[in-house]
Amino acid sequence: MKRMLWILNPHAGRGAMSGKIIGCVTAFQQAGYDVTIYITQGAQDATRVARERAGEFDRIVCAGGDGTLNEVITGLMQAETRPVLGYVPAGTTNDFAFSLGISKVPAEAAVIAAGDTLQALDIGRFNDRYFNYIAAFGAFTEVSYETPQQTKNIFGRAAYIIEGIKALTNIKTYHIRVNSAETQIEDDFIYGMVTNTVSVGGFKTIRPDGVALDDGLYEVLLIYPVENPMELQWLANDLLTHNIESNRFAYFRTSKISFSSDDEVTWTLDGEFGGALHNVQITNCSRAITFATGKEPEGKES
Repeated sequence: MKRMLWILNPHAGRGAMSGKIIGCVTAFQQAGYDVTIYITQGAQDATRVARERAGEFDRIVCAGGDGTLNEVITGLMQAETRPVLGYVPAGTTNDFAFSLGISKVPAEAAVIAAGDTLQALDIGRFNDRYFNYIAAFGAFTEVSYETPQQTKNIFGRAAYIIEGIKALTNIKTYHIRVNSAETQIEDDFIYGMVTNTVSVGGFKTIRPDGVALDDGLYEVLLIYPVENPMELQWLANDLLTHNIESNRFAYFRTSKISFSSDDEVTWTLDGEFGGALHNVQITNCSRAITFATGKEPEGKES
């Protein structure tokens, strides 16, 4: 019989897995797996377990939010062997699950996690760390990891909006040098993100229909400062209408990019604190981990 390790964060997404475990295990067993359940004990515990025990199992399944998934992916990237990874989303926004076409219903997601629709996807290396769908700095990036878990559990996605409104009064400008094979920019920015996803914070990215998760390329978005609420509205309109020719931000694709600044810049990785750094190098690890998916992601536009 095939062996599965199910890594479960019981606190994610308002305790979303409460009462759903039996249904998920039943789906795993019906797919022919002998299931070992591991309940995470704290921060980075999922990374340790995935790294140390990856070689014992045919498949690993993660149940939790984007942060828990990031920990498991980090552990697999550090492991000697990398079994197929399944995902049962149980967080507040679950951006990566949306990109993979994975159901929000745990029992349905479990069927996909144990299934045979597989795809090797890109993983990001951020200095000596890893991320699966986003590395970002600037306005609102602190909202995801500074919003208390209890507030997320009570208000769900609205909790991020509440904290984001508070952050509007304190938008900081960062002077950053950006270097990639495609472009070199030195300028002031209020926000920047390097992504491999069709959704960020539950909202579609600027070019969702042109995103492929396995082509070795990232989508880079760098937003210039706004001087007043009217400019902020114009910026929002450009983003919502996918106006990639806008002069209010820079948008391009790359497989490798570096950021440097005289002042420390605070980063977030998959919604978790990524450090306050002067220098960052991001590299696309092409098709590094094979996922059980709910659909074949669409190819990028030419």
